[in-house]
This record gives sequence, C-alpha cells and structure tokens, in this order.
Amino acid sequence: MDVERYRDFLLSSIPTAKLVSGGTHIACRCFYCPDGRSYNSKHFYISIPRSNDEPSMYYCHKCHASGIVTYKTLIDWNIFNDEIADQLIEHNKNCNYDNRYFRQEIYQIDNSITTDSDTTQMKLKYFNDRIGTNFTLDELRDIKVVLNVGDLFKTNQLQLTRDIRVVQDLDRYFLGFISIDNAFLNMRRVVDEGIVYKGIDKRYINYKIYDKYDSSERFYTIPTLIDMNIPQRIQVHIAEGPFDIVSIYENLRHREPGVYSSIAGSNYKGQIQYFLQLLSTPYIDFHIYPDNDESGSNDKMKWIADFVKPTGCRMFVHRNLYEGEKDFGVPSSRIQEATMQFV
Repeated sequence: MDVERYRDFLLSSIPTAKLVSGGTHIACRCFYCPDGRSYNSKHFYISIPRSNDEPSMYYCHKCHASGIVTYKTLIDWNIFNDEIADQLIEHNKNCNYDNRYFRQEIYQIDNSITTDSDTTQMKLKYFNDRIGTNFTLDELRDIKVVLNVGDLFKTNQLQLTRDIRVVQDLDRYFLGFISIDNAFLNMRRVVDEGIVYKGIDKRYINYKIYDKYDSSERFYTIPTLIDMNIPQRIQVHIAEGPFDIVSIYENLRHREPGVYSSIAGSNYKGQIQYFLQLLSTPYIDFHIYPDNDESGSNDKMKWIADFVKPTGCRMFVHRNLYEGEKDFGVPSSRIQEATMQFV
C-alpha cells in the first residue's frame, strides 16, 4: 500500500484530522461517539502502517471503540475511495500472518457448569438484590452470566491471559458477562474496594478470554432468536451497562421478544451501526436507555438520532426519572420510566 497516499487521503477526507505522534498516527474526532464538548477535542487515533505486514488500526480513548481499518470501515466513516479501498484489501491480506487482528468469528464457549458454594450463593444474591430479580443459577447461565470465572476456564480448558493471582481474585470477587462474540468478559466487582488486588480494584474489569484484537463485538447481549419472517418491527434495546439491560429485559419489558444489548461505555452509534448491518433491514425500532448524566444528554441523543434518521428506522429514548437514580440497573420499584421518540 502507498502509505503516504493513505495518510494524505485520511488527512484530506476527515475534517478534524491532524498528524500526531511523529507522523505515526492521525488524531480526529471519533466516528462512534460525540467525543468531547469542544470541536477541537480529538480522542480517536488511526495508526499509519510502518510496514507491509502491519495493519492500520483505530482506537478511541473516549468510548474505547477499536479495530482494523478495512474498506468496510471507510464506508462506515463515509470517506470511501475506490483506489484506497483496493489498496487496503491487498494490504490487509499481507497482514494475515498474525490473524488475531482479523478474527471475526463467534467463539465456541461452554458456560454450562457453575460450582455451587457459599461464594457462588453470595454472588447470586448480589446479582438479584442489585436489580430486584429472582434468577436461578441455570437462568443466569442461559443469559451468559458467569458467576465463577474459574469454572469457565476449567470447563473450556482456557489458557490464562493474566497472572494467576489476578485470576484467583477475579474468580472469588467478580462476576462476569460474556460478550456477543464469546471472546471477552465484562466483569463486575461484588465486594468493597480494598479487598482485591489493586491492579483490578475497579468496579468493572474487561477480561480477554481469547487473543482477539478487534473489540467491536465486546459488548454483552442477551441471547435471543429473531424471526425475520414475521412482519413486525424488530425491537432493539440498548443500555450502557449489563445490569441496566438485564433489568430492562426482566423488570420493564418482561422478556418481550427483541434484542437486548449493553454497550459497556458510550458507543451507542457503533452499536446501532452493528445491528443495522447484522439485521440488514430498516424495519427496526431502536430503544436507547441512557444514564442521567452527560453521556446521555439530549444533545448526544439528538446526535445519535441524526445518524439513525436516514436509515428509515425509528429511535426512542427512555429515561429513569425516579428521584436519586441515574440508570435502569435497579429494582422495578425504583424505576419511573419516561419515553420520547426522537425519530
């Protein structure tokens, strides 16, 4: 690939682009989230390949969208160019020596075993108390929730990608939500701060189960079946966190048919784009359940609605107006739902 031509194409096609890091990257405003308040805010970085076997990669420090730049990426960014697209296709073929960059498959994973113990019961109670539900161990497995990561590793004979002491703390003090591609775990600490190893002493930790670079399918989605032959609009529900979406699924919608997905951040646009491509129909209602903070402001919802409008889909924004609550990851008794149609 003509690297200089590729670099100049990005600089000329992206209005906010500028060369940074000694010419090795281009920084610009994110294509998947509203980025910062200022137009000069640039959290999105695109790497310029330094060799014929190195792909061009992108990463947003705001919403954590990441992946490999392909001809499909250029289409998503609305900066498509036939010549550059052809060069990217040929260039990326040469990069397949390390195919972790290009793995797109859905991994097979067995989540059928949960060792029952006092620790397991403590986590089960934490989960149900958090959102006011009565899930059993079997029901949690069905919706891809992992109470003991050690069971998952043992059942699937997985190699550890973190220090054994870190994994032991994750097993004892965290529960996890398996991503839609089964390659990542979004793990929630269930004990107070200060108990676990300081390197993972956070509310949420992302654990990479398999050696996959592309995190575009890292989000948690409740397993579902969509019958495309039924003449009804597909209902796609999207919230920020995994507890939010499980509460919406169980407490608000009462397991009504549809897609229920959490973005684990603020990348609503990327998630909408994903389901538009996956379902390949404009016959969709997108239901967004933002947090009651800056990430879910009406300005940002309008920004997302402007993206949805040309697709022919409809978009609804749901808010929890219950006093003192910022999201839907709570029992139904603390949810006061208000809905507004944006598109």
